[in-house]
Amino acid sequence: MKAIARTLLFALACLAAPAHAQAPPTDRLAPVAALVGDWTGVGEGQPGTSASTRHATRIQAGHFIMVEGRSVYPPQDRNKTGEVHTSLDVWSYDTARKRLMLRQFDSLGFVSTYAQDLDRSRDRWVVMVSEHLENVPAGWRARYTYEFAGPNAYREHFELDAGKGLETYVSGKYLRDRAATDR
Repeated sequence: MKAIARTLLFALACLAAPAHAQAPPTDRLAPVAALVGDWTGVGEGQPGTSASTRHATRIQAGHFIMVEGRSVYPPQDRNKTGEVHTSLDVWSYDTARKRLMLRQFDSLGFVSTYAQDLDRSRDRWVVMVSEHLENVPAGWRARYTYEFAGPNAYREHFELDAGKGLETYVSGKYLRDRAATDR
């Protein structure tokens, strides 16, 4: 009888154990996790109109999101020679500061560090303000705003302040590339 009681208690303890198991870790990159995938878009701004692509993936066991971007500005009235712009963005989460961080490496030699503006960010709207801009004139500031219109569309708005206040430099609209997703 004691053996049956011990077996029954052991079985009940095993059944109760999962209830006390740790919850899965929170995805601290959730506000920008929708970026993961392939995107095509159009940018409009000071350098003209561009055709753009983005490829985003989680790296380093999912701790970071890396985004490779390419924007092609053909010769046009606002940009007589045209240009090709590439960037490498790395998103992370600073647990001490409790905010998203973005480090961006640009083909023009700019390296920028942005921190999430928690007062301006909200559901499906992430605002990043520059903390450090490398290889740009002293005193400049920058801000990115990412607006997620659903799982398959987002907007990227980039503003620069060269001493006259923040002004739009370029705005892009992106759609998830279904062809890349179906491969």
